[in-house]
Amino acid sequence: MERLNLSRRLTHVELVYRPGEREPAKRLFALPGCRPVDRGGEFFTSFIEPEEQDYGTNVLYASEVTPEQWALEQTLTQDGEIAAPMTAYLEHLRRRPQQSFHFGFCVPTVDALDERVDAIRDAGENDPDLAGRVAVAGVYRPGDPDAYTDTMIQVFVWTDVVAAGLLALGQHIELQWHVR
Repeated sequence: MERLNLSRRLTHVELVYRPGEREPAKRLFALPGCRPVDRGGEFFTSFIEPEEQDYGTNVLYASEVTPEQWALEQTLTQDGEIAAPMTAYLEHLRRRPQQSFHFGFCVPTVDALDERVDAIRDAGENDPDLAGRVAVAGVYRPGDPDAYTDTMIQVFVWTDVVAAGLLALGQHIELQWHVR
C-alpha cells in the first residue's frame, strides 16, 4: 500500500465548549457541513470532509473546558475593569473577522456554501441552543469592499459555543469557495 506524505498536513484543531454543551457543539459543527462523531470519552471528533474516516488528519476535536479555564472565563466576563476593553475588542472582531484568530476550510461548490450560510443563519435565529450564539459575521465576494482576494468567496462564522482559546472571546470559522 502506498503511504501518503502526511508530514505537512494539518492534523487537527482542538476546541473547547462550555460545561454541559457537548450536544450544541456537535450541532454547531454540522452547520458548516462537517460530520461530528462522538465515540464517548473526553472529546469528540468532527470531520471537515464528511466522507473522511481518518481520525488523525483534517479534523476538529472538541472537549469540555477545564475547570481552571472555566473559572478564568467566569472572571473575565464578570470583571468590571475588563468589560469595556473586552467589549471594544469583541466589536472590532465582529466588524473585521478577517483580522481575528480563526481557522478556515473549503467547501466544494458555491451552492454548498450558500446552503451552509442559510443553515447557519437559521440556527442563529431559531435553534434553542444556538440562537444568538452563532452568526454569519461577514460574506466577502470578489470585488466586495473589504474582500481580501478575488480568488475566493469567504464566509466568516462567529460563535461562542466553541473556541480554540477563550470562549469569552468567541471563535471565527472561515468557509471558503475558490473561484475556478
